[in-house]
Amino acid sequence: MLTLMLLLAAIVLPLKPAQYVTDRAGVLSNAAALNTKLADFERQTSDQILVYVDQHLPPDTSIEEMGSEAMRQWGVGQKGKDNGAILFVFVADRKMRIEVGYGLEGSLTDAKSKWITSTVIKPEFQHGDFARGIEKGVDAMLATVRGEAYVGNGRTVAQAPSRHEGIPGWLIAFFFFWMVGLPAFIIIGLRRGWITSGGLGHSSSYSGGSFSSSGWSSSSSSSSFSDSSSSSSSDSFSGGGGSGGGGGASDSW
Repeated sequence: MLTLMLLLAAIVLPLKPAQYVTDRAGVLSNAAALNTKLADFERQTSDQILVYVDQHLPPDTSIEEMGSEAMRQWGVGQKGKDNGAILFVFVADRKMRIEVGYGLEGSLTDAKSKWITSTVIKPEFQHGDFARGIEKGVDAMLATVRGEAYVGNGRTVAQAPSRHEGIPGWLIAFFFFWMVGLPAFIIIGLRRGWITSGGLGHSSSYSGGSFSSSGWSSSSSSSSFSDSSSSSSSDSFSGGGGSGGGGGASDSW
């Protein structure tokens, strides 16, 4: 056990990827679309699936050693679930592996992982079409993993919860009434004579159009309560705290 721990500690891994898809070999023409697909998959299921493509393995490292240590160091999968997997492809070494976290081994078994690498991915690689082989392999992995019962929460680990998430609708309506609706009603009432300034206890508080409709409308709080979809649309990857892998299958072509 000590020998294994020392061996893993000696493995020098690349830094944790910032995206779900890392293509250091330059073989993917569809990397952005594939990255979005994997980010959406995490939002739906909470499962984290990564693709890592390079020319060569790190020196003095087997693909099995790299796979197992990457799951731990990169924190792939949710903490306590270990529901992550990584598809590794090393083009110049002609090696690939599907590394599977403990939480997905019930669906993405060793046998199914081997079937995906040998019958789905390998034929495309043998024809030189890495992009198609990887995309088809990922689709097969996602279809297999969907059999797990994990459910996503609509966002990835990299996405912070909306700062307005959970605000009751009645509270938002109450805010808008007092901050927008009531002042607007008073302004209109003053202008049309429905309300007199004396009735409000002020001699000329609202004279001169100090709260013009154009000026008030510009202070609408719609921006304050706007959905942070622009920031939450990020497809960057952040490890969920997974700590274990070891299942899966290696292959070559």
